[in-house]
Amino acid sequence: MKDFFLDKFEYDHFAMSNWIKCIEEQEEQISEFTRSSISHIINVHHIWNCRLNEATPESNTWDILPIDYLGKLTYANYIDTVNYLENHELNEKINYHSSEGVKISKLDTDILYHILNHSNYHRAQIVMDLKQKGLKHPNFNFISFR
Repeated sequence: MKDFFLDKFEYDHFAMSNWIKCIEEQEEQISEFTRSSISHIINVHHIWNCRLNEATPESNTWDILPIDYLGKLTYANYIDTVNYLENHELNEKINYHSSEGVKISKLDTDILYHILNHSNYHRAQIVMDLKQKGLKHPNFNFISFR
């Protein structure tokens, strides 16, 4: 299962890197929706990594990140996730508090899958926003990555 997640997070990093390059190239034309959504993807990945590693997050879910930090933070998220995968047995229960302060316990594999699903969900929303504004967008389909 570790190999499965390592592979899928490699794809996720590839997709995010392409998105960031696209956004950087069109920075002046992108909407606040796109800016906040790409930041949200990165922030949420960071927050889940912190929950997995029992650390305190440095950002909140909807903080707007500077465009020139997106690539660095995405890479940091990727490395943190890979390190978790390489240094932990999977199917561990992770205890954390939701953003509303509710105590929750979930399997780390469910959390890892959620990170991937969450990223794809918001990238699809960003595609719709860029298309409506006539801006270019990268292909981030998994099968194209392969």
